[in-house]
Amino acid sequence: MSENSPTKPWSIDCDFPGGNIIVERQEGDKAWVHHDLRGTSPWWFYWYFRVKNAGGKTLQFIFTKKFLMHNQGVCVSVDGGQTWTWSGAQALNPDGVPGFRYIVPGGASEIRFAISYPYLQEHLQRLLADLPAVTVSELCRSRHGRSVELLRFGNPQAKRKLYLTARHHACESNGNWVMEGVLREICADSDVGEWFRQNVDVLAVPFVDKDGVEEGDQGKDRTPHDHNRDYDDDRVIYPEVAAIKKLVPEWSAGGSVIATDFHCPYINGRHAYMVPVGEERNLVNMRRFVQIVAALHPGPGAFREEDHGGLTKGNVYKNGIQSTRWLSTLPGMLMCGTLETPYCQIHDAAVTPENLIVLGRSFAKAYQVLWLELT
Repeated sequence: MSENSPTKPWSIDCDFPGGNIIVERQEGDKAWVHHDLRGTSPWWFYWYFRVKNAGGKTLQFIFTKKFLMHNQGVCVSVDGGQTWTWSGAQALNPDGVPGFRYIVPGGASEIRFAISYPYLQEHLQRLLADLPAVTVSELCRSRHGRSVELLRFGNPQAKRKLYLTARHHACESNGNWVMEGVLREICADSDVGEWFRQNVDVLAVPFVDKDGVEEGDQGKDRTPHDHNRDYDDDRVIYPEVAAIKKLVPEWSAGGSVIATDFHCPYINGRHAYMVPVGEERNLVNMRRFVQIVAALHPGPGAFREEDHGGLTKGNVYKNGIQSTRWLSTLPGMLMCGTLETPYCQIHDAAVTPENLIVLGRSFAKAYQVLWLELT
């Protein structure tokens, strides 16, 4: 039978990197599904699945458990996850039925649906192929035996140190697109790139929860705690965090350090913002950094100073110490913070990998400005 044979039933699966869905039942062109929490408690919203042998069908997916969606609809790929587009809000089920409908193109052998733009190992490999000056080593092995990448760039003797992390929460893929923009800008054949090559030692961990990223976990609010609540000295349980806590203080000793941890907020967030952390010195420098980024990143999808609420008091979470709170206590920390980038929309602009990369480029330029002002 051909791939889209009318006698071959259409199917749903998540048996690929980053996949996540549980299929309860299928009847005709409808499927009842829900996302797999995989140790997250009480709830989170990530899902990503593919459909085969459905060319020409109008499919309806009904989510049987709590389902939140935004006004860009769902992310859709008809080329095996290589390129993606938003479906638009018109794809959402009518009459308040949780889920969405989609007309599958007639020639499509498979189609993929996701809550947001994925960023997986294959995306990192494509990035690294474009940036030969970045060296890659192994931070550690994950719980499931995967190699966790440690990226290095710039001048190892430089006193200025830039530390970047993403995916403390596995489902928050947009953080990697922004990090990619930072890396592309600092490695560019440009005045900014040359300045970083000469004056900054860069260290980056793109996938802190490497297993969660590749296995399609939520990664947020894991039991007993997630990677970004693992920085208490007496209860580190993840090998990635243990390796970071050993490496970063040694690497940054004697330096002037800027650090950013890239995240995504709750599903319906509409602006990109920095989360306040640390004591007054760090907060003062965060406020100045936000001003610099805002000046560099106007227009649709703007990064705005007024979206930050003053940055007057550092966040303290009751369920564990987050990475940036730990970083803020290290000697030489000039400025550290978490960037929260929305899943679907920044003000009136739809989120795409391209505009997230541009935001990352603005962050890279702002790091340079802040260092030149303060050191």
